[in-house]
Amino acid sequence: MPAESTRNSSGTKEKAYRKLNSSKLLRETMTLHILSTKQASQAGRLAWVTSGFPVEIPVAFDVTAAYPEQYGAIVGSDKCGPLLCGFAEELGFSQELCSYARSSIGSVHHPEQSPLTGLPKPQALLACNNICGTVLPWYEAVSEMTGAPVYLVDTPPLEGDQPPHHLAYVRSSLEGLIEFLGKTFNHEYDQDKLQRVAEVSNEAVTLWTRALEACRNKPSPLNCADRFLSMAPIVSLRGTQQAISFYQAFLAEVEDRVKNGVGAIVDEQVRLLWDNIPPWFTIYNFFNTLAKQGVVFPADSYTHAWSASIPRGEILKSIAKVYSNVYLNKGLSAKIEKMCTLIKDYDLEGFVLFSVRSCKRYSLGQMVTKEEITRRTGVPGVIIEGDMVDSQQYSEAQAQTRVEALLEMIV
Repeated sequence: MPAESTRNSSGTKEKAYRKLNSSKLLRETMTLHILSTKQASQAGRLAWVTSGFPVEIPVAFDVTAAYPEQYGAIVGSDKCGPLLCGFAEELGFSQELCSYARSSIGSVHHPEQSPLTGLPKPQALLACNNICGTVLPWYEAVSEMTGAPVYLVDTPPLEGDQPPHHLAYVRSSLEGLIEFLGKTFNHEYDQDKLQRVAEVSNEAVTLWTRALEACRNKPSPLNCADRFLSMAPIVSLRGTQQAISFYQAFLAEVEDRVKNGVGAIVDEQVRLLWDNIPPWFTIYNFFNTLAKQGVVFPADSYTHAWSASIPRGEILKSIAKVYSNVYLNKGLSAKIEKMCTLIKDYDLEGFVLFSVRSCKRYSLGQMVTKEEITRRTGVPGVIIEGDMVDSQQYSEAQAQTRVEALLEMIV
């Protein structure tokens, strides 16, 4: 296996993993977004939204969106998860509850001890249960603490194709959302503006998707940590020009790496698939430790979930269809099929399933998934256990040992 660092053509030492030059632009973009959420809160135009919410609609109402799940990633990266989750547990919330929810509730309860002093106070809480069922009671709890009203876009789970009555039901929920936003923010609905926002959203999604697909190349221009961090604008700034500007620069760097044969890691030897949210508190250590062994993750199920565009046509019907068909709202067979396709398309030699204690919807059925993927593709996989925010539920040594066992089967 390669060493921690190698010497490049100039004779200087080079780390086993390469940093993206666009990381600086990412920091600047997200810092400006954080400032915009504070300004929007002061102006009475901030909504907290769940990660799978049809954000194009509030954006068309000139409402700024803040994402508690993304804030949870910040909490995890700052290693404040146990502290903030503990605050929620002191209020009576179970340790079994999603750590995004616990850290969010904890930050509202004790903003003075939270990164960035927590998210700014919302004027509305917009939830969509296409990612999990926890979002509604989570937002109801935050509503009691902040006074902000809650609106739920209900997207019943799908098994196979979406039937007409299902689509009509979700569309009616979007119509209710428009009425709710109009009353809450004293703003009239403009269908033409929503169409324009959707087109802006699609442009950013196209750039993001091209960057993901570039990882089919060998060596892969991006590793898993690169994508997890660089996905921030496609989540929180979708439907805005800022997202387009960032991903234009991001894609240019990715394509430049491909053109010059530069990989995300210095000595790519093994290509693996990652499934689930990452452990944010150790994201660099986990993936960079494996990079030193020549292991790269050219694809994952999580960041690829943000690559769906809103098709042209009747706008609310199109939005209802896209947001009903997100990765986590579909059955186990669809998830298995998606991962098998990624393994084939990205020429991967194995896979790692992260069983996240907090995220029941994402982690459900991973034992069956592991066996079925190996049966279909012939490549081995491993399950590691832990959490995305609460580091108390994770053992670095155990995770590394299990991945080492997987590598022994491949190399």
